Amino acid sequence: MIRLQTFILLVVVATLGLAGAIAIQPGSAALAVDVYLFFVATLGLLLGITRTLGTLPREHPTRLDAGVRGPVRQNRPRELVKLEREVAMSTETAFDAYFRLRPAVRRIAASRLALRGIDLDAPSGPAEELLGPETWDLVRADRPRPRNHDAAGVSLDRIADIVASVERL
Repeated sequence: MIRLQTFILLVVVATLGLAGAIAIQPGSAALAVDVYLFFVATLGLLLGITRTLGTLPREHPTRLDAGVRGPVRQNRPRELVKLEREVAMSTETAFDAYFRLRPAVRRIAASRLALRGIDLDAPSGPAEELLGPETWDLVRADRPRPRNHDAAGVSLDRIADIVASVERL
């Protein structure tokens, strides 16, 4: 911390040093003045900083700051989030529809059919009739893997129909 008295004393000493440098080496007066001005400006800056340090009021958090504490974490089941992601991805490509949506729907349909004593993969069983043609086409065990993995996936309307048919079980 530099006080005003110390600043004045240092400027006087620097002025005497400038006068002495010019007297000893008159050819370097320009350099001596540059160094003097740099020194005095630095002292002035330090004095200004020490005078204003701590004069600003302390910041207190506002109600807006208090409201922003971080993202609100939703307590959603991990399986639901995973299923939502799989459904969204299955609308994009045939690959995702086959390898992500199909196994999930098969698992759910098999579970719902088992409650009725019906095996999803039983040959010529009633599963095909109960599920309907659209859902059966997706979940049947002999469904071929798509040749073009980047082909269009399943539309949301079709997924809604599939979900409805599984829910009817």
